[in-house]
Amino acid sequence: MDDIFDSWPSMAEMARDIGELDVTVRGWRRRGMIPAWAHLRIVEAARARGLDLTFEDIARACAARARHAGPSDERAA
Repeated sequence: MDDIFDSWPSMAEMARDIGELDVTVRGWRRRGMIPAWAHLRIVEAARARGLDLTFEDIARACAARARHAGPSDERAA
């Protein structure tokens, strides 16, 4: 999941690119999750920056997180 966030120079720039608050994007990173409603915004923002980030990349990161999360982690996400 960190690879997605690390694609941007900073969380503030990612947040600005997708139209979210910096604190929101930092929370996603801290929790290791990106809400489904934000996937399109992120992929479009990445494309606008010339980044090679796809829906599959996000899906793989989310799936990996879910595989490693315990039952209480899944409820918190």
